[in-house]
Amino acid sequence: MNKRIQKLSSSNLIIIAAVLLAAYLMLILAVTNLGQTRLNESQHRELTLKVQSYASILEYFFSVTSEEVSDLTTDRAMTTFFANLASGMSMEYGLGASLMKLDYELNKLIKTKLVNKIPVYERFILAGYDGDVIVDTAENIQLQVDVDRLQNSAEGTHVIHSRKEQNNPRIEVYQPVYYSGRPVAYLIADINISVIIEQLTAQEYEGSQSRMLLSSASDDILVWNSISEENIEQSNIIFFELPIENTPYQLKGWFSPVNDKDIFTSGWFVAGISFLAVPVIVGLFYTFNINNANVILRTKFEESHKQQRVLAVKNERLVEEIDLRKASEQKLAYQATHDALTGLPNRKYGNEQLERIIADAIENDSKVLVMFIDLDNFKQINDTLGHLAGDSILIESSQRLLSAIEDSSVLARLGGDEFLLIIPNLSDENYAQALSSIILSLFDHPFTWKNQEFFITASIGMSIYPQDGANTHQLLAAADTAMYWVKQDGRNAYRFYETSMMTDALRTLDLDGRLRQAINNDDIVMYYQPIFDLVTNRIIGAEALMRWHDEKLGFISPEEFIPLAEKNGLIHRLGEIAISQACQQAARWQSIMPMKISINFSSIQFRYCDKLFSQLKQGLIASGLPANRLDIEVTESLLFNHTQEVVTLLNALREEGVELTIDDFGTGYSALSYLQKFPFDKLKIDRSFLIDIDQNEPNRELVSAIIAMAKALNIQVVAEGVETKWHTDFLIQNGCDYGQGYYYSKPLPADVFERLLYKSRVPQSVA
Repeated sequence: MNKRIQKLSSSNLIIIAAVLLAAYLMLILAVTNLGQTRLNESQHRELTLKVQSYASILEYFFSVTSEEVSDLTTDRAMTTFFANLASGMSMEYGLGASLMKLDYELNKLIKTKLVNKIPVYERFILAGYDGDVIVDTAENIQLQVDVDRLQNSAEGTHVIHSRKEQNNPRIEVYQPVYYSGRPVAYLIADINISVIIEQLTAQEYEGSQSRMLLSSASDDILVWNSISEENIEQSNIIFFELPIENTPYQLKGWFSPVNDKDIFTSGWFVAGISFLAVPVIVGLFYTFNINNANVILRTKFEESHKQQRVLAVKNERLVEEIDLRKASEQKLAYQATHDALTGLPNRKYGNEQLERIIADAIENDSKVLVMFIDLDNFKQINDTLGHLAGDSILIESSQRLLSAIEDSSVLARLGGDEFLLIIPNLSDENYAQALSSIILSLFDHPFTWKNQEFFITASIGMSIYPQDGANTHQLLAAADTAMYWVKQDGRNAYRFYETSMMTDALRTLDLDGRLRQAINNDDIVMYYQPIFDLVTNRIIGAEALMRWHDEKLGFISPEEFIPLAEKNGLIHRLGEIAISQACQQAARWQSIMPMKISINFSSIQFRYCDKLFSQLKQGLIASGLPANRLDIEVTESLLFNHTQEVVTLLNALREEGVELTIDDFGTGYSALSYLQKFPFDKLKIDRSFLIDIDQNEPNRELVSAIIAMAKALNIQVVAEGVETKWHTDFLIQNGCDYGQGYYYSKPLPADVFERLLYKSRVPQSVA
């Protein structure tokens, strides 16, 4: 009985123990499953917050960079550059400085805008609306940008993912640049993808079993991957996809869940652990202590190794950045002081060198030679052969000049075709003359461009310290003035500065300003010298002559102010004055006596034939003067260098009824072909042939021949400079038609000439 009870009790105890053990195991399994479910839910919530946090970080990052790029388009350096560009400023006088400033500001932003000590921007490109690159901060500078993809996008700042470099995706932020209310360029910023990856991997580690992509329609950027391709294909993988607001990107994430099939979290594993609870727990406890120590050591070692790798990479980047900055500074310093085409010192650096040499000369009591070297007729090369040929000539000219000077000398390019040569410790003027002769001889050899040879000469102006100036400004001005006089005297020579040159230059400068004032104040007036019929001794016309009396300088001869007007472009204004006043007066005088009015024109005015023809037509229409009462006088030099436009203009004037006279015949390139080719009505014998004609038999024969030739061609002849009765008798005897000169009358103001007309008024025919 006791045994049965004992056996029963043992059975019950076994059953109870088994039930308790089963209940214990089922409880463990239930708790495990519940814990697994809660763990999955907790993991899902945690991952959701993590992905949302990453998305918010990216939205904020792109928002800040977009605003920063937008601010750059209105930055002072940006607006200054486009203002200088719009005003037509050259690279030499301001545009280059503003471009350099803009390049500096963009590079500065790349270096200073950091996130966790990583540059936010890799590159800035400023491209014109036509795609031409204006500024590129990269070492490998682009020349052209495809702006079609930018122009077809919506307006405003955009984050785009549009291009690859060596199969690497790139992220760009761009913004249109506006000036005066219209788009003029695009500012494009390359985002450093490393910054984005750094921010999106702050919470990731190798064991996290996750993968993240920054995805767009054009390409994907792999941010992080610690999960195998096999695990990604599992159906229970956790996947997130969140759009990044205001960008074309979506953040995609794959995360491995706490899987029931994983041996370390499954019910079977828990059941097995339950049967081996005690020994396993004891063994695990011992193993845990050992493994924990190993994990701590291994973690510390890996962290230390990782820090060493990061530090090494940062050190390498720092060294590279320092080298790049030094190279950039050296490049900018060279560009700021040297001419980009020839490699010579530029104007600024040349002036600085001259200041230094003058300071040494003051200390050593020595002389300094300053040379201005200007290539003659260089503009013709650019106009005929093109600027590439001109650049080739400038480069070769600089090389020739360098071959003729010593190492202590300084050769600089001032701009265009002007060079500055500075010779320190000048011994005497003989050396300067010898050096000038050598330099001029350098240009005796031809230049070659595309198998075509041509020659160029040079003009040299020289000044010497201290006799011609005590500072840089005075010496340069003196050398420039001397070079100007060489140009005036025919070029291809050298000349030292003289004090009288500056006096003449100052008068020319003063005369230029006062001539402009005289034109604006209507101080230029027309005088009229009558033209007489030699046989009837009656007035048949007048030549309009320009006169100017200045309040300060007194009477200014036309021989002085007309050449000046031809150089400074005022000759066209003077032409308008002559046409207007002469036509108005001649139209008024027709009621007193039918007569013709003659007007002289400079060959410069015939370079703009359409403008001259328009002025003449307007003068005739405004005054009401008949076209056949107007006589246009042209010089022989115009005919020698005439163009087809000149021929067309003369024929058009002749068709309008205007008469044409060749002026100063015999003093230039006189040729019978001119009289046959052009529709002249008259020719004028220059006054120089009549000065001593009574004593100079060759002149008498020449005048007789000119008159005979004109008569043979049915051209009337006017003699200038008729001053004696002998002149009149000789001209009548040889068949000359008309004469003008002091024998009849000097040039008269309009009112005096009008009184002369009234006195001479009798019915007569007009030639």
